[in-house]
Amino acid sequence: MESSADKTASDRPLFTVIMASYNHSRYIGEAIQSIRNQNFHDWELIVVDDGSTDDSPAIIESHVAQDSRVKFFSQTNAGPAAARNTAAARATGEWLTYLDSDDIWYDSALASYKQAVDQHPDAQFFYGIRDRLDSDGSVTKLPGEFQDRPTGTAELFGRMFISTMVVCHRRQLFERMGGFDAKLRSCEDYELFLRMSLHTEFQPIAKATGLRRRHEFNISKQTGFSRSQEAEVLGRFVAAQGGKDVLPEELIRRRLARLYYASGRQYFKSLCISKAITALKLSLTRRWTLKAALLRSLCPLLLPLNRDDGR
Repeated sequence: MESSADKTASDRPLFTVIMASYNHSRYIGEAIQSIRNQNFHDWELIVVDDGSTDDSPAIIESHVAQDSRVKFFSQTNAGPAAARNTAAARATGEWLTYLDSDDIWYDSALASYKQAVDQHPDAQFFYGIRDRLDSDGSVTKLPGEFQDRPTGTAELFGRMFISTMVVCHRRQLFERMGGFDAKLRSCEDYELFLRMSLHTEFQPIAKATGLRRRHEFNISKQTGFSRSQEAEVLGRFVAAQGGKDVLPEELIRRRLARLYYASGRQYFKSLCISKAITALKLSLTRRWTLKAALLRSLCPLLLPLNRDDGR
């Protein structure tokens, strides 16, 4: 197989679009078509199917047959981080961008990134705004966050405000970071971007680049488990990846306390009481709050109803 190093600079597209696919046959055709509809044409799309059991592969193949810029690979199910890493390893573009297989880009997305690259030639990481596509087909325009100035570690640690579908960064930056942590099945983008934030600032483009589709199977729905994993990712960033050297201690304690409280609250609502107790204890260890203490005090009363199958 030809690697990116085997191609001359003139053969390489400016942008590589990475798409991980898993059982989104209902949406993936529209997602791919939105990339093919771009009014900036210097791109390649690499789709990695992560073990789909529906008709997704056939739909992807139909686009491959129609457009040579669309490339398709498949693998045994290993999660979105591993699928994106597989795609990135085959990327030849100078810049990497992302679109999930159930979302849609506006026709001007890549043109907006190209304009940003031209205006900020030394930048390594750009981000835009995503609008929302509801299940009834209605579109909600969103203002975005931190679109008036470059941002960095402190802003991102305080809140994951950057959606992967509005990100464009240099391939060299991705390779320097070693890619996504393939062990993570959620928060893999947050974890990578935090590590990147120690090496570059994030430049906003102040433009909407696409539509984030809301549907019942969205993997990013918040649960007790997802909130707990987010807290663990942040905790590892602080303890082992350099975060403690650049972040105020009070920000660290407040952020982790809030996340573990949110995890405990979600577990409590789903009657996973033992998991709620663990999360709430971790919250109170970081920062005592009345709401966490009160919720923790209610947990023993509901222990007889405890279930361990919820997330």
